[in-house]
Amino acid sequence: MKRFSQCRRGILPRCAHQARRPLQRNAARCRVYILGLVLFPCILFAGYRFPIGEQATYKIYWGLVSCGTTTIRCDEVVERGQNLIRIRVRAKSNWLVSTVYPVDDTVDCFIDPDTQLSVRMEKSTSEGDFICRDVLEFDRANNTAQWDSQSLNLSTNYAVEAGTCDAVSFLYAFRQYDFAEDQARDFNLAVDTALHGVTITAKETGDKAIGETGKARCRKFIATPKRDDLFVRKIPEEIWITADARKIMAKMVVKIPVGKVRIVLAEYQPPPGF
Repeated sequence: MKRFSQCRRGILPRCAHQARRPLQRNAARCRVYILGLVLFPCILFAGYRFPIGEQATYKIYWGLVSCGTTTIRCDEVVERGQNLIRIRVRAKSNWLVSTVYPVDDTVDCFIDPDTQLSVRMEKSTSEGDFICRDVLEFDRANNTAQWDSQSLNLSTNYAVEAGTCDAVSFLYAFRQYDFAEDQARDFNLAVDTALHGVTITAKETGDKAIGETGKARCRKFIATPKRDDLFVRKIPEEIWITADARKIMAKMVVKIPVGKVRIVLAEYQPPPGF
């Protein structure tokens, strides 16, 4: 896998488990962000194409403490006899956090290659002694979304806009839009049981360290939710996106009750032929 410095061209379900002991509570705060943060950064337009073969690996830090890693990969798969694009997000706590609160999460988002719209998102999370399983499925013909939770034994169906994304495909939203400094755009995304509105505002650009030795020109973004329940105990303060054509999330800083969490791009593998 290539380091980002060699390739310079160019938000989770809110079913967090509260542990009883103080040390477990602190570890739980760390693990929420291992997967949850990268699921934050839409409505896609018809000309967008998902980058098959791309992979990004992030390291998560709580202060100076490393909590774990998250990997996001985009591949072509055959699912239920249908050719689809799969975006897989894998999050795993490191040995230190795992001693008190092990995390092993997988989120799969399946995209129709013809429409480039998500058809289903499956979440399978194991966090401490809590297990969460749920599915968000889109009916694009009728513009509805169906959320089913096996863990909570709950289901709900609600209306969505024609191009509404789930939280995972929302990661790729920034790649289709050009922002001027201080420009704001509004988006709606389907998160579990309802649509959530969020305003993304572009700020200044600057050089940010990437990985151990890399550096890239990035633009800062601020996310403002239109409902208080979009961010639960975690408030993104800064989102840094590379200022090249790829617009890869390079860093995020999030405020939490016990300080701040940083998610930092560690390794990047471009699509074949890029």
